[in-house]
Amino acid sequence: MQQNIVKIIKKAPNQPGVYIFLKNKAPFYVGKAANLRSRLKSYLKIPARHAMQGVAGGHDLKSKILNEEATHLKLIKLNSPIEALIKESQLIKTLKPLYNILWQDDKNYFYVAFTKEKFPKIFITHQPTQNPKSKIQYTGPFTDGASLKIVMRLLRRHFPYCTCFKSHHRECLNAQINNCLGYCCKVNTLTDDRPYKQYQKNIREIKSILSGKNKSFVKKLRTPSELMAVENIYNHSPFLNQKPEIQDLRSKLECYDISHFAGKEAVGAFTVLVYQNDEWRPDTNSFRKFKIKNPETKNDPNSIAEILSRRLNHPEWPYPKIILIDGGIAQYNAAKKVLDKFFINKNPKPALLSFAKPEKKIYGEKIISEEIIQKAIQQTHRFVIRYHRKIRSKQFNNLAI
Repeated sequence: MQQNIVKIIKKAPNQPGVYIFLKNKAPFYVGKAANLRSRLKSYLKIPARHAMQGVAGGHDLKSKILNEEATHLKLIKLNSPIEALIKESQLIKTLKPLYNILWQDDKNYFYVAFTKEKFPKIFITHQPTQNPKSKIQYTGPFTDGASLKIVMRLLRRHFPYCTCFKSHHRECLNAQINNCLGYCCKVNTLTDDRPYKQYQKNIREIKSILSGKNKSFVKKLRTPSELMAVENIYNHSPFLNQKPEIQDLRSKLECYDISHFAGKEAVGAFTVLVYQNDEWRPDTNSFRKFKIKNPETKNDPNSIAEILSRRLNHPEWPYPKIILIDGGIAQYNAAKKVLDKFFINKNPKPALLSFAKPEKKIYGEKIISEEIIQKAIQQTHRFVIRYHRKIRSKQFNNLAI
């Protein structure tokens, strides 16, 4: 990557914003970030094997292309991740950067669709129809589906709208929780135009905000606690229960477990889950096994601390966004001590939580559902048990000889 770009990245602010890579002064790629410096630094890290072989996958491919072809970099600092999400969409639409358009074709982008009717319905879709006679209007594109869903839920609280595609006689559930005005999807309930005008006003406000024209609304949300909650969700969006979209392996989850026989032949392992194509999937190529080396390691917390320390000393394995420990408060505290020490001057530090199976209690940052936790725990438990049995079998065979 050119030195002028590297200098800008190293001086980038630790705040939300949008970045524009240019090639010969033409917009080349537009992206957003909750933390500009952290996000841009990730583009400087290409695994050595990919750089030498000229191949890469996903995020590594994007990094490789930007490293080789970008000649300039511009930053736009903003006040919140929500503003960054909307500004990114606006710039992609107006600037039409080459690689955003190319990557748009693989259905990774999202659009907000508005039906053309008296009470328009709103939904999120991947690809807008190319039919000029379509009765649907689109706003976008947006690169982050999970964050877009969060923003739409926030907007719906302020500007209720309907998602019912068929009329009905009874009040819908959304109307009962104030996400819908109630009359827009009921059969024959309107007696004047006032409700219609209010609904149309809500739709106009939503379109204006999503297109970046209504900046005052987003700025008004900077002080209330709800924006703090939304921004926190945005920063952890790859791990929500609402089936988030991830952009690269920085969003992976690593789950750790220990196995031993009365404290002997102790081993440890971690497995990996990543979110792809609307579901959490194991990344078996990233699974790792460890023999416990320290003779003073006599218990699970110390064993967890040992294998986590050894794992963190492998920067060539991309660090996860979440670390999950199979164990209770003792294992959690042991892992936390290791992470706090290792990441004392580094950012971002992975979120940490542990799951105590007997009482089904979660310790730490509860940013993923118990369903995902159980899936990761079970996967890791099976993996480490198989490894432990293999080690014990070898030990037994050696004794038999």
